[in-house]
Amino acid sequence: MASQTGYLLMADITGYTAYLTSSEQEHATPILRSLLTTLVEQIGEPMHLGGMEGDAVLAYSTQQEFPDGESFLAICENLYNGFADRRQNIVMNTNCPCRACANVAELDLKIMAHYGSFDEIQVGPLKDISGADVILVHRMAKTDVKDVTGIQSYALFSEAAAKEMNIDAALTPYSQSFEHFGDVPMQVYDLAQAWKKFRELEERHYISEEEGIWTFRWPLDFPQAAVWDCLVRPEMKVRWMHMVSVDVDRPEGRIGPGSGFHCVHEEMEFRYWVTDWQPFDYFSTLFHDPLHEGFTFRETYQVIPRDGGSEIRYTMAPSYDADGVRQEAAEAESIEFLNNFWTFAFAEMGKLLAEAK
Repeated sequence: MASQTGYLLMADITGYTAYLTSSEQEHATPILRSLLTTLVEQIGEPMHLGGMEGDAVLAYSTQQEFPDGESFLAICENLYNGFADRRQNIVMNTNCPCRACANVAELDLKIMAHYGSFDEIQVGPLKDISGADVILVHRMAKTDVKDVTGIQSYALFSEAAAKEMNIDAALTPYSQSFEHFGDVPMQVYDLAQAWKKFRELEERHYISEEEGIWTFRWPLDFPQAAVWDCLVRPEMKVRWMHMVSVDVDRPEGRIGPGSGFHCVHEEMEFRYWVTDWQPFDYFSTLFHDPLHEGFTFRETYQVIPRDGGSEIRYTMAPSYDADGVRQEAAEAESIEFLNNFWTFAFAEMGKLLAEAK
């Protein structure tokens, strides 16, 4: 039995019992299986699947370095976005008049998250987790959050989780008393509003390898989420890029579209603005070329899961001057510089990840 400290997360389908008991089983069962499968598919490193409990999925993380607060919030959002997209697809792609198909839209998702201690227990081929904090995250599923806050689709963070996350996202204070735990202060995050923003920002600035003029690939023996964290966190970028400083604007309290990065090196400084942000898959930027004043080009960084690790795929688009004229000579110089820089920097990232592990 090994004691751990980390995030505990439970994703619970709301309306499950009423839906299941009032619907035709031959249609209700595959619909619920599809929604639960979507949740399970969203859980990956650094989260571990702790098990399924009927209408809920339990996950946990034992890695202290990853995820950071913004990444953990992105995990919660990705769970809800995947669920909401799948639910919408079911609604839009069925004409069946049965109650199971007609009432899918009434199903929703709530997420409970806590940061605390727990024990990993191996029972034969099965691994389970236990402890008072595991019980607390289950108790958090039984609250009157909706009545008190009016928020219907939510992530409920214990104060311990909110403190560990250290984010400035819009959270609504809430508290409730639980037997044996007393009054527990918590924070509520509106997942439906986050999904709405996600849908509104569906314009993508993804640059495929075919659309770019140059692609650089680098394999790493670490999971996707860990590589993503290292790639985007300013305090990590300083180390593996050997920068003097890395500052980032957070227009909505976190990194996302519109965020500007300012990276200062001993020999030069450069800026780029995030135009597309899809944790933990890819992000795209508009890069201001420090080698050629007034020139810009677009770029996409993608983290691709591979057997036993991940691969960073960096693709650069054509470079243009302030008048919108393509500058191929500048492109060649930038490619030569970036080829040398990424070779060095991504190797340093691998060392940093190995140290963190």
